[in-house]
Amino acid sequence: MRIVIMGAGAVGAYYGGALARNGGDVALVARGDHAEAMRREGLRVESHWGDYVVHPRVALTPDEAGVADLVLHCVKLYSNAETIPTMQPLVGDGTVILTVQNGITGGESLASEFGWEKVLEGATYIETSVAGPGYIVQTGSAACIEFGERDGSVTQRVQEIRDVLSVPGIQVDVSSDIQASLWSKMVAIGALGTIVTAARASLPEVLAMDGGLDTIRTVMEEIVASGKANGVKFADGIVEEKLADAIAEADEFQSSLQSDFNRGGKLELDDILGAAVRLGRASGIPMPASTALVMTLQKFKDGA
Repeated sequence: MRIVIMGAGAVGAYYGGALARNGGDVALVARGDHAEAMRREGLRVESHWGDYVVHPRVALTPDEAGVADLVLHCVKLYSNAETIPTMQPLVGDGTVILTVQNGITGGESLASEFGWEKVLEGATYIETSVAGPGYIVQTGSAACIEFGERDGSVTQRVQEIRDVLSVPGIQVDVSSDIQASLWSKMVAIGALGTIVTAARASLPEVLAMDGGLDTIRTVMEEIVASGKANGVKFADGIVEEKLADAIAEADEFQSSLQSDFNRGGKLELDDILGAAVRLGRASGIPMPASTALVMTLQKFKDGA
């Protein structure tokens, strides 16, 4: 299977590197110094599963990468409007695009351009960063892709993609309810990432603040209420589960939203917590705490 990683930053390059290390036919679409370094010296990865250098094909544009059997869509959500129309050269009769972006809107954005017959939705659970051009550092013991069809069926394309992606360094789970999976992830990142960014603090610092835990719980509850109003079926006790995870893993918690904010970059604000707020308010859910957080960061969403 010919795989193209669209957006080979921290997440995309990690997954592309793991696939290339295990013999996959992979091309990475990247740009700037990062792309040039990978072309010259290969992709260097430090990870829980070992450190290595691989030499996948690196393209500066989708046209250069060519038609793929599988496109792993890893660009930031705020880049979709710009990026998706350029992806036509990647898509042939049998192409499937699997988005592993944050939030709940990525699949719909892709389907509006290519149709649902070309698109699968997914979520990824991983801590990884670009430590330098062509240099990826993955931390922790999680590097998981969860994906599935909208109707929960395990189709032939789901089985084939699961098998191709299941290599050392990548855990693959097939979801029977991908909307619940995407929203469940957003309960955590929509609350935690936005709160630590607005507070300019680490998660342990937020938890130590007067009212910190209660604020996290309130925002999580608002996200769940928004999802339920839009037909999402959450597991029982989802908020307490996510709170317990946050407390247990606070010292290791990293937020891509906070990292982008700290470096003056654009923020995935409108498409994560902002999307939950829009959908909730449109369904009659007030969401005052979440709305206040989005308002607090709104003027920073386009970067410094």
